[in-house]
Amino acid sequence: MAETGETPASRPGLTIDARDGHSAPKWEDEGVMAGTAGDEAAPLVGRAQELNLLTALLDEVATRGQALVLRGEPGIGKSRLLSATARTARERGISVLTTIGVQSEAHLPFAGLHQLLRPVRARVAELPVAQRAALDAAFGLTHEVAPEHYRIAMAALDLVSEVAADAPLLVVVEDAQWLDRPTSEVLAFVARRIESDPIIMLAAARDGYPSVLGDAGLPEHRLAGLDDATAGALLDAAAPELPLAARTRVLREAAGNPLALLELPAVAGGPEDGQWVPGGLPLTERLERAFAARVSELPDETRLVTA
Repeated sequence: MAETGETPASRPGLTIDARDGHSAPKWEDEGVMAGTAGDEAAPLVGRAQELNLLTALLDEVATRGQALVLRGEPGIGKSRLLSATARTARERGISVLTTIGVQSEAHLPFAGLHQLLRPVRARVAELPVAQRAALDAAFGLTHEVAPEHYRIAMAALDLVSEVAADAPLLVVVEDAQWLDRPTSEVLAFVARRIESDPIIMLAAARDGYPSVLGDAGLPEHRLAGLDDATAGALLDAAAPELPLAARTRVLREAAGNPLALLELPAVAGGPEDGQWVPGGLPLTERLERAFAARVSELPDETRLVTA
């Protein structure tokens, strides 16, 4: 449910030099990760406080940089909030850079940093030679061994500062718990040093996972489940024809989780007499994907019970 950003031409305030023969390295990767912005058609309800909080950060970006970590369980709405904030940022002429942690790439050093900086690869030419060399080595563009992470972090900080000099910048980090460790270390370094730059960094992290970026001592905001009234309103908007007994069951099983409220009606629209299989509603494919990582980490005995 993560937003990967828009094409360069559609980003107000972000200019990417794609001229042939440019002296800056081409950090191209045809296999670059892509994601979706989630269920954008579904109403975003019950998150006025969080939207106001994130919008306030954008309001202040011209005077000070800030970082914030959003925490919560899968499906709780972190990605929707980041997507809405990124959309607001673009409407205001704020540039947006995004990276998404992926489990399968967590062992690849600087994979997340590569994705984040790839749209501004041409701007590396504006950095000092040593910093250009540090980033090139980190991304495997030269035969040089990647230098210590401090030099790479300094280069990344100076690069995003150069970008922010043209227009304020929003850095969005999705699924921070699955970023490769070197990227997390670099982003934590950057997040602690952007106060004097027009840069906002927002990172989303799942509960229960260690994360260098999430544990870097940055300000945090925890997303809780929706209250009963809001959960009912979301469910009624998404599945207005759901029978009463099924509605009650979904509300109980979802426990205020927005993704569960949107997905469970598909498997709960059964008879009114309550003849469901004991032990809870079956998960949809989307819910299975959202929670599969947590299940796979449980002990074998526990996984047998939950199967």
